[in-house]
Amino acid sequence: CKDLPAEIPADLPLAAFTRREDPQDALVLPQGAAALRGPIGCSSLRRRLQLEALFPGVETVPVRGNVITRLEKLDRGEFGALVLAAAGLKRLGLEERICRYFTVEEMLPAAGQGILAVQCRRGFGTAFLDCVRDREAALCARAERSFVRELDGGCSSPVAAHAVVSGDVITLTGLYADEAERMAKGTVSGKADEGEALGRALARELKEGHPCLEK
Repeated sequence: CKDLPAEIPADLPLAAFTRREDPQDALVLPQGAAALRGPIGCSSLRRRLQLEALFPGVETVPVRGNVITRLEKLDRGEFGALVLAAAGLKRLGLEERICRYFTVEEMLPAAGQGILAVQCRRGFGTAFLDCVRDREAALCARAERSFVRELDGGCSSPVAAHAVVSGDVITLTGLYADEAERMAKGTVSGKADEGEALGRALARELKEGHPCLEK
């Protein structure tokens, strides 16, 4: 559900969240390549800023199209590598294209990355969705999305969020970058059923100038 709008119409609520697939981002090289040679195709500012923090001096260039189109451009030599969501590659049966996973500590994913959301009309019976509903995924998705929503949907600045549930405790890590591309990253933990409030609080803390703010 990482591509869902931050604001959901009241008449089209999110009815269910599926068990989370791999939330990590992944590096993909051209077929047959053993090392990175050339710029990294990456249109996400969230990914670009974190790549630059990991590998100072790395060159990134925009890339457009769906996953298959991007891979075709990569294999034609238009890029030295791509950064894509691991979940999307796995669901398309393209896991073998992954050369390197970025841990969530290295590259914080987009809110909801790896989770599928089911949207329906308000008032529509959803009992049939019990077979795909996942409690932990729902708690994580709602906490992560609340973090993004508090930051005005992440439309003007890159935002990332990832939550983990352990028993009745949820731990949420969020990243926010201001207009000058200064990044702030923080983590908060609390009761799992209070994840949305935790997400809002963490977003306000980072936006207002958390001590962890760094260039």
